[in-house]
Amino acid sequence: MRFKIIILLILFTGPAVLAQYYTRDAGIRAGEGVILSYRQFFNEGMAFEGLAGFRNKSLKITGLREYFMPLMISRTDNLKFVYGYGVHAGVSYTNKYELFNRLYRHHRMWNPQFGLDAIVGIEYSANDLPIQVSANFLPYFEFSLDRYFYIRPLNWQVALKYRF
Repeated sequence: MRFKIIILLILFTGPAVLAQYYTRDAGIRAGEGVILSYRQFFNEGMAFEGLAGFRNKSLKITGLREYFMPLMISRTDNLKFVYGYGVHAGVSYTNKYELFNRLYRHHRMWNPQFGLDAIVGIEYSANDLPIQVSANFLPYFEFSLDRYFYIRPLNWQVALKYRF
């Protein structure tokens, strides 16, 4: 009985979902660990995205201001160029400390991290489904106790998001 109700709800609410203007999306990114994302659009050309990433006993929270420009307008309206900037803060639990390319090991402790981020990429939104796929380049640099100053110029990520 529940299965029939679910099928009926999908059939009757499907056309209404296709006609919506989406103002939010949430999803998952793969790249430097597992990253959960939530994005709120202010208008069609600007949004704020929050990311929470987990990897190797660390947590990083990132906030990004993103701007969008359509690509290949003559062929599709669904492909967009994404660029923007942001900041991040996080914490890691490690026993490795790096100073001037020398590695030191001590007892484990929590290390705060703070940094600046950038984002450049492309994003495709499906016409008939509330799904987005994107490939992004997210370089960053950060200050932390375990590395003091770290630059990550090559940080690629792919994302799958649900629009609502």
